[in-house]
Amino acid sequence: MTTEERIAELEREQAALRAENAALRAEVEKLRKALEEWKRGFRERSKRRTSRREGKREASGKRPGRAKGHPGSRRAEPERIDGEVEHAVPAHCDCGGKVEPTGEATRTVVQDVPPVRVQNVRHVAWEGRCQQCGRVARAPLPGAVASGTSIAQVQLGPTLQAMAVGLRFEQHVPLGQIGAFFGQWFGVSVTAGGLSQLFDRLRMQSGPSLVEIVDRVRTSAVVGLDETGLRQNGIGGWVWLVRTDHASLFRMELSRGAWVAEALLGQGFVGVVCSDFYAAYTRHDDWTHGYCGAHLIREAKKIAELHPCPETAKFSDQVQAFYAAGHEAQAAGDRFARASARGRLTRLIRSVDYAQVPDVVRLQIRLGKHKEGISTFLDRPDVPATNNATERDLRSVARHRAMTGGTRSEQGSHTFAHWMSITQTLRKNDLPLRQFVLDLYDAHLYGTAPPSVFASASA
Repeated sequence: MTTEERIAELEREQAALRAENAALRAEVEKLRKALEEWKRGFRERSKRRTSRREGKREASGKRPGRAKGHPGSRRAEPERIDGEVEHAVPAHCDCGGKVEPTGEATRTVVQDVPPVRVQNVRHVAWEGRCQQCGRVARAPLPGAVASGTSIAQVQLGPTLQAMAVGLRFEQHVPLGQIGAFFGQWFGVSVTAGGLSQLFDRLRMQSGPSLVEIVDRVRTSAVVGLDETGLRQNGIGGWVWLVRTDHASLFRMELSRGAWVAEALLGQGFVGVVCSDFYAAYTRHDDWTHGYCGAHLIREAKKIAELHPCPETAKFSDQVQAFYAAGHEAQAAGDRFARASARGRLTRLIRSVDYAQVPDVVRLQIRLGKHKEGISTFLDRPDVPATNNATERDLRSVARHRAMTGGTRSEQGSHTFAHWMSITQTLRKNDLPLRQFVLDLYDAHLYGTAPPSVFASASA
């Protein structure tokens, strides 16, 4: 091979290596971007993010199971016994020997529901004519519209209505399955559309009960605020929740804008708003905030997981130490303990030990910007350090989303939010949904006020 041929061959190899090097650089850049997105938390949505290390089970505070051979847990025997069945002593034992009665007995109570027979009650409203205006006058019939001129030929009674509302908005059963259940167990035929119309009629009748919830929420000293996704006719929407220990107010909108939170709380709200750090909440300087510490702790743990080093581990530990000290100070009500906890937070914000970790610096900036709201719980025993209670209330929406996929129309969204508000509030006040619907039925029939959802709530 001549010198010229050798040079040409080397040039071809060099060109091929350059092309391969360029392709590798592009692949590295693509992987680097993917890694940065993963570090920022944009993981695959189907996988749950956690800060717990794999293979390590952390203490949950739950007691371990009882020792092997412990007495089994038993249901309490009912006070009322409706009947008794006696079983005679067997004549022979399994071994073949003759059995002699001892006079002793073993007992158990079997709880069951007798076969249900649907009652078909015809309501008849006799008519008369007004001597002054000539109009036809009649007593209102169950299920009649406001004018009293339109009524279904056959309709569900209050007990079945209460069962349908409970199955839909407490157990989150799809409409078709509710209709199938009624047909199989009670011989009652009802379509998904009929159930949807029923829920909407009951929503209109129980409007004053929702107004009660709105008034209670807007006059509360402390509320929790949060939102989660739910589709409306295939379009992404949001279910918003503002809650207290005795009330839950839901609202569904296709918007995640701050105006929804403002509409829920109304103008001039003077209580404490417990929330996460979503901008729709933080932008309100006119609110007294109580920001969720659980979000901060989770984010600090995630940073320590994604950037394992002494600095991130120390930062995560100090965030948790602040909240541990804060809980003790809140419970003790000691002024010096509260000042000490605030000192911990101030030192954490001003520390320069984490200057080389951008994610920690970003979290320090957030702590400094919202320091007042983060430490609100120190001076207020009624303000929780986290917004976990609100997130627990929103889990019912997540279950409904998994079972039904969402709502089909704007009206369906209003009905869903309405009945979620009613059922959750009744549950918090230990009031049975069945009795509420029965009272609502009577109130509509006889023209009285709808039942209250706060009958047993403390003032």
